[in-house]
Amino acid sequence: MSTLQSRFDLGELVVFKTHPLLFSYEIRGDGKYVPPIMIVKEVLFENKQKKTHDDITGLQVAERIKYICIYFDDNKSEFIESHIYEGSLEGIKDLKIGRIDDPDKLNKNSVNLVDEVINYDVAAKYSYNNLIYFKTKKLELLKKRASIKISEDSKKSGSRKEVRSIQYVVNYATPDFVACGIKNENYTDLFFNDGQVKRIASKQLVKVKWFNPIQQKFSEEYLPLECFTNKNPFPQISAPIADIADDLNEK
Repeated sequence: MSTLQSRFDLGELVVFKTHPLLFSYEIRGDGKYVPPIMIVKEVLFENKQKKTHDDITGLQVAERIKYICIYFDDNKSEFIESHIYEGSLEGIKDLKIGRIDDPDKLNKNSVNLVDEVINYDVAAKYSYNNLIYFKTKKLELLKKRASIKISEDSKKSGSRKEVRSIQYVVNYATPDFVACGIKNENYTDLFFNDGQVKRIASKQLVKVKWFNPIQQKFSEEYLPLECFTNKNPFPQISAPIADIADDLNEK
């Protein structure tokens, strides 16, 4: 009896395979079509009766492994879950995200931050009222978008000047969170009747609190400890996200 093996584990960072930073150091075009960096919240396995191919064409239309992925919607200041098949996801090891040390040598002189995030502890350690951080924060704040401004001199025929600029794109960035509760989660549906694994889920959920500027109130939610890290992604900066973005764009 074969056992399905998932590519990604709880708390692992993943992206939809269309993410532009899998292919380039820069986002080009409209930044609103860039999908979020997500964290695996649960792994779901379908039994062998799952229909994965179309009856008429014989072509594949589904898979037996999917993930519940979670990301932060900064427009609503809330967490969003998405169910996505394994084949539509990629890990973050190939993301091209780095701190700009020299804007004129972006691809050659950037410090790789992906390895740093990959090496976070599997899960945050809980301590009441301590700050914890959503694992995607540093990468979402340091995404870069390139744009080119073309100007023409009306007095000189054919005279054109191109100015290339790089800006940080901070959508999906999260606030810092206060850990204010924890609970053990008990499941009754982790296995199928034949003993095969049905789902993999976190055993401990942490309650996090943050200020929601959209609703003008404090929000709370229980989420897996595997979604968070104790490591401050910006230890030298103790400013709100908007100030961090301004500071980064000035560099």
